[in-house]
Amino acid sequence: MLASYKLLNQYVKVDDQNPEELAEKITRIGHEVEGHYPLALGTKLVVGYVKECIDHPDSDHLHICQVEVAPGEVTQIVCGAPNVAAGEKVIVALPGCELHAGKISAGKIRGAESNGMICSIAELIEDQRLLREEDKAGIHVLDQDAPVGVEALSYLGLDDFIMDIGLTPNRSDCMAMTSLAHEVAALLNREVTYPEVKKYDEKESEIEVHVETDLCPFFGAKLVKGVSTHESPAWLRNYLLASGIKPINNIVDISNFVMVETGQPIHMYDYDKLTKKAFTIKTGFDTEETMLDGESYKIEPSDIIVSTDDGIGCIAGVMGAESTKIDDTTTNIVIEAATFDGATLRATARRLNLLTDASQHYIKGAIDTANSLHVLDRCADLLVQLADAKEVYKSVHTPLSIEPKVVETSVARTNGLLGTSFTAQEIADVFDRLHFSYESDGENFKVTIPTYRNDISMDADLTEEVARLYGYDNLPNTLPFMSMTEGILSDKQAKEKMIRKTLADLGLHEVLTYTLTSTETVNDFNLFHDNEETVALMSPLNEERAVVRKSLLPALLSTIKYNLDHSNKDVNIFELANTYSRQDKEISNLAIACTGHYVDIPWLNESKPVDFYLVKGFVETLFDKLGISNKRYTFTKVERENKDFHPGRSGYIRFGKKIVGVIGEVHPAKAKVYGVGEVYVAELNLTEILNLRTSALKFTAIPTYPEVSRDLALVVDATTPAQDILTTILKSAKILVDAKIFDVYEGEHVEEGKKSIAISLRFQDPAKTLDEESITKAMHAILERVKKEFNAVIRQ
Repeated sequence: MLASYKLLNQYVKVDDQNPEELAEKITRIGHEVEGHYPLALGTKLVVGYVKECIDHPDSDHLHICQVEVAPGEVTQIVCGAPNVAAGEKVIVALPGCELHAGKISAGKIRGAESNGMICSIAELIEDQRLLREEDKAGIHVLDQDAPVGVEALSYLGLDDFIMDIGLTPNRSDCMAMTSLAHEVAALLNREVTYPEVKKYDEKESEIEVHVETDLCPFFGAKLVKGVSTHESPAWLRNYLLASGIKPINNIVDISNFVMVETGQPIHMYDYDKLTKKAFTIKTGFDTEETMLDGESYKIEPSDIIVSTDDGIGCIAGVMGAESTKIDDTTTNIVIEAATFDGATLRATARRLNLLTDASQHYIKGAIDTANSLHVLDRCADLLVQLADAKEVYKSVHTPLSIEPKVVETSVARTNGLLGTSFTAQEIADVFDRLHFSYESDGENFKVTIPTYRNDISMDADLTEEVARLYGYDNLPNTLPFMSMTEGILSDKQAKEKMIRKTLADLGLHEVLTYTLTSTETVNDFNLFHDNEETVALMSPLNEERAVVRKSLLPALLSTIKYNLDHSNKDVNIFELANTYSRQDKEISNLAIACTGHYVDIPWLNESKPVDFYLVKGFVETLFDKLGISNKRYTFTKVERENKDFHPGRSGYIRFGKKIVGVIGEVHPAKAKVYGVGEVYVAELNLTEILNLRTSALKFTAIPTYPEVSRDLALVVDATTPAQDILTTILKSAKILVDAKIFDVYEGEHVEEGKKSIAISLRFQDPAKTLDEESITKAMHAILERVKKEFNAVIRQ
């Protein structure tokens, strides 16, 4: 928001304040002044009189002017403006003058001495968008009664100071200068002066107003006849320039100025262009309409429309229609002041790309509906003063009943929130400075909130007002009283921290990748979200970041591709993050991806390429750390038709029948798509795994009795998974403490279609020394179990 120092002074006396210091004070009460600068820049500008103007002998467009820059003091200036002429009063920049374009100095132009420059308005004001074409095309010619030698900016009324205030969303009321004036008045402990609005002998109006939607709580219209259109006076143009609004003509400028002053957007209709003198506010239109900017826009049924003559008179709060616009021939005007639903206007304005100044006031909730009738009167008064209006008619409006908002607070409540010791009188003083009326019994306050303060709804808001006006920097430092809580990690956080540390200790690097991915890759490696709908962004920045991922592996493969492209061939990484789907499903995933070598130490002649068993070892190590024994899970091969994982080198991890993870090699075809080679991966559903109930950690004494080892070679079908046999053996005898496969053989001396699996068994009894009978009994139990389940026999 741009706030004019001079306009602010019309409502509260600030001309005795240094503008920069005032900006600092305003910032300290919660309205950050993000920048401040003069409206027009020029340090040595005076009013001059062109006594003589002749053509430059060596130029076809330059003029040599004799200019009186002070009574009796004449200097020569070379000027190239086409409209310079003898007898004109002009703006003169004397040598040493600082302008936006740089410093003016004396010199010679094509051999002729020039001691300064005759200026246009465009050379004084930096924002060229706010200026008229005539302000840019030539020098600015002043009135003939302009006194020679006086300071030009002051004479023009451009000696203003602008504050660019970054209003917080809850203080949109300060988009009105009168509301900002209340803030400054409270800050300086001064009174606010509203402009006098003259009441006229108003006639009865034949206008009708009908509201057919709940999206318009109030609509008011006022007829004014006999206006004339011409240029606005300088003071009005200057105030609009300082507010960042381009002056157009007196009618348009009055509506914009009233919005700046009161925060209420104004729209005006040409009364004579209305066949039916009625306004109906409703929705439901589905058509196209040409608006004030000459462009055609699609109107949808959800848009709020001010309908005239059964058509489109205005897109409410956004822009008026071409059919009812004010032009140079307009003499009779209907003024509109209304309140519309901000959320609906926001949707309309964004869809049509018409985020106008007016629509912003509605969207941000800057409207003081209770003040609407006064706004209509203020606008009519200005039309009489500045547009020669002859007749003013009574306002026609929907019922207006605004209940005053009352909020209660107390001295104890205020001091309790702020950690202060304010007295009731000090709190009352703040309310007085803010012009809040209240009732008090000495300790409790019942405060009636002004209608323009939409941000205040509870006692904490009143406490904030006390803190703002007292000064945040003046509040004492206090610690809140609260119960002590132990700062510990949750069970899930502790386990995730352990997983990260374990994998890092195993030599893997943690990566952090984007949660967003493309629609082409979102279903790659998707194992835990089934066919559930993808979460898509409404307005993605690009196609590569359009949806939320369902697997971490695509991003890890992209990371490997990046490393390979930068000659880093050995990549061992992991990521722990969430994946999502449309059914409000959020899963915590762990993904591992490895390629190249895990160990490569040439001088020790040690080299370990990445393979399936390496990644499987990472997963089993994590399960051991989490207290999940190998008896709780099984491995099964992936489907032969799987397009993500190599069907011969990949397997699912199952808890019972539920798949909770996968380990294996990326399918060669998929690896080619991602631009990588042989990559081994794992992805686990940590949401399932970390919620699995595990036994409490138990400590046992080191066994005092020796263990006994036996080797066993079994012949089974070649298709039988070795892991299944191992799992079965571990469940067959209580004294069996460990079993490991140390050889798998197919070939000579083994029947075709069969394979030999050699297993090392370790037996131990913590209570006694094992005898041969106990070991033999356990071996028999094992052999019977594997024969029954796998038709396994001892290799001969």
